[in-house]
Amino acid sequence: MPCNNIITAIDIGTSKTVAIAGTKDDQGRVKILGIGEAETKGVIRGTVQNIMSARDSIKEAVEKCQKAANVTFKYVYVGIDGRNICGEVNSHSKIITDIITDDDIKQLTEELNQISAGQDENIIHVIPQGYSVDNNSVGLNPKGFNGRKLEGTFYVVKGKDKAIKNIRQAVEMAGLKIIKLILEPLASAEAVLSKDEKEVGVILADIGAGTADIAVFQDNILRYTSVVPLGGKAITNDIKKGCGVLERQAEQIKVQYGAALSQKDFAKKAVTVKGVNGKSKEIPFTTVASIINARVEEILGGIANEIDTIRNKTQLSAGLVLTGGTAKLKSLVQLAKFRLSIETRTGTPLYINPEFSSEGNAAAVGLIIKGMEYTESILEQRRLKAEKEKAAEQQQDEQAPKPDEKAKGNAKDKGSKDDKGGGFRGWFDNIIGKIFSEPNDSKM
Repeated sequence: MPCNNIITAIDIGTSKTVAIAGTKDDQGRVKILGIGEAETKGVIRGTVQNIMSARDSIKEAVEKCQKAANVTFKYVYVGIDGRNICGEVNSHSKIITDIITDDDIKQLTEELNQISAGQDENIIHVIPQGYSVDNNSVGLNPKGFNGRKLEGTFYVVKGKDKAIKNIRQAVEMAGLKIIKLILEPLASAEAVLSKDEKEVGVILADIGAGTADIAVFQDNILRYTSVVPLGGKAITNDIKKGCGVLERQAEQIKVQYGAALSQKDFAKKAVTVKGVNGKSKEIPFTTVASIINARVEEILGGIANEIDTIRNKTQLSAGLVLTGGTAKLKSLVQLAKFRLSIETRTGTPLYINPEFSSEGNAAAVGLIIKGMEYTESILEQRRLKAEKEKAAEQQQDEQAPKPDEKAKGNAKDKGSKDDKGGGFRGWFDNIIGKIFSEPNDSKM
């Protein structure tokens, strides 16, 4: 069942690839229709290395999602993680001659794009931090102010050309088209953070299998992004080596019995696993906890460094929010509070169907939310453009010489014929179906 009001997305993680479909219910709330998961192949720490293997993972996840959601789709939003991006604050200004309009703001942003794009980089997001008119701060909306100089400060998120090319090839070889790339920690934040948290200041750490992606918000604006190049897969590998077990056994031990801190009753408990020689071996819970604790301390140390980097620039009144699959680890919140001296909680997607509200789904759900925002923004821009063009045509008609009655009648008949099934209403009805059939922007 193809449907144009359904948004679809792909989250290519280090350990799993997720395809997801969502829409809005009658109350305007996000409704997840289905999720498909596949083991990721060909991806190292969030970066596509083997394009063919990544393609196969994407195809499997998409097929499962289409079956679960009872939809078919081709056009998708796709996440890109922190290891493949960099962010920097840039400013740009332009001289204005009249009251500031949307076109002035758009032109300022486009000029910034041209001067910010570096070699072997693509601009993914340009996020306004604030504007000033004649050196006086006017917040995030300079429209309507009068002055001679408009200046904007922006947080520019760039992606590596090679990483983007590999993602694009893997997705397209799976039979899909990318609408837009979206920064994954930005998407995760959209899913798990409240507006109040983003207003007073909060740091999000999306800890996946390969990396911990960092996003910092204040005044409801993304202020900073970074990445800690460690995640849950490193913990699994440590258990595998430290306990002499297979990787799948190590993952199972981590998920079912692992904890970031040793518990009081761990000394009396052990997990029994079967060795490759058929003999069973017992692994004490205390041993597992000790191995996990060492690697988690390293991950938290990386997060601590990021907190130190931004603490003087950004208040973190709402503390730290941990999400991603590794955030499910027992005792992780307690250890983070102790080591980082900051209020900490785990984050699951808010305001969606409960069965999909899991830390591991944060990025995927966030991609749906950001995709909806982007789609609605494009539709609104096109609606305003159509209205402007229609108003210009009407003005032109009013200024044109009036035809004689016969010519007027002919023009009227012709007009009513041309308007059949057309006009702005017809255009707007059709634009939903056409929006995803247009070429992709190479500067996603």
